[in-house]
Amino acid sequence: MNKKIKIILAVLVFWMALFITWEWWQSFPVVRLNPTLKVTSKKEGIDSILRQAMSTYFLPGVSVAIVRNDTAFYLDAFGYENLRTKNLLTVTSKIPVASVSKIFSALGLASILQDKGIDANDSLHSLDLGEKFNSSSLATIRFQDLLSHQSGIRDKNFYELILSSPKSQVLNVWGEEFLNDPSDYLNDTISYTYSDSNYDFLGFVLGQSEKLDFDSLIYSSVFMASGMTNSNYLTNSSTIEVEGYQKTFIWKRIASKQVKFPVLPSPSSGLVTTTTDMGKAMIHLLRGDKGAYHQALDWLKSARNDVPLGFQKTLINDSEWIGHYGGQAGYSSLLFYSKEAETGIFLFSNSQDKEDFRIKIATQIISYLSLNDL
Repeated sequence: MNKKIKIILAVLVFWMALFITWEWWQSFPVVRLNPTLKVTSKKEGIDSILRQAMSTYFLPGVSVAIVRNDTAFYLDAFGYENLRTKNLLTVTSKIPVASVSKIFSALGLASILQDKGIDANDSLHSLDLGEKFNSSSLATIRFQDLLSHQSGIRDKNFYELILSSPKSQVLNVWGEEFLNDPSDYLNDTISYTYSDSNYDFLGFVLGQSEKLDFDSLIYSSVFMASGMTNSNYLTNSSTIEVEGYQKTFIWKRIASKQVKFPVLPSPSSGLVTTTTDMGKAMIHLLRGDKGAYHQALDWLKSARNDVPLGFQKTLINDSEWIGHYGGQAGYSSLLFYSKEAETGIFLFSNSQDKEDFRIKIATQIISYLSLNDL
């Protein structure tokens, strides 16, 4: 082996050793809670599932709300919202729920447009936002196309994000720039392309139409009606107190994972709420005609009868549940409900989900409840 190769190998070994040391120094041990020794109630059974899940999936913290038969059946949190300060995660901690935000953006949009006599299959042209907007190709897109990710609008790809400004843009500024030159992020296809920009653009045009900021619109049309008084859309990402995490590359430890929002407030992923508020939301979603969201849900169902626009389907115990997944940087969440089972579940963790732990934990909990109902 010649001297040059030896030097290269020595440098590589040095940098690897440095990386291993740095990763250990910047990370935290796995949170391990004492197991539930004796299960005497359904609540303790769910507690046991969540305690075990924390060490299995390297979760710094986890919170869950379960609604059954129109009442909050389970509401609890385990672990930490910040591993450095050791602040505990609670059901009132302000948590970012990523794309679960889309449910509430869709409900707010539906509530406002319904009052205007605008249908889901109408185009943005019906908002009458002026000559500049009406002359744009964007004005011909229907609301249902944006809500169902079939508008042709795409997000920036990985390389475009690297080259773009690291700072978040104000929603109105982002919307104006997009309106001025949408050609790079808009094509003629109507195939399904999941894109946060669909919802961010909807939030922009809604704010322009109502001449009010997006957060205020959703607060008055959705959150106040359902008692979600501790929910809002972020206007500054530095106000997130719950820190996000991910598994380390080498060690069996947990490292910080920062979140960045390209747009603030972000109708697609910028909702910060509490586990308690998510429980309130699920009660209204399950109440149907008696819930605060029933008119908005009817509007969202007008274009397709099976699932409201803005919602996703998933399988739990081989049956269909309606809601949405959320995941961004070091945060993961889900909210799903079943009218048939008269049950809803919300789950949050300040950890990146690369193992589908959200749906695995939710399925385990629902299976446990089903077995114990027999």
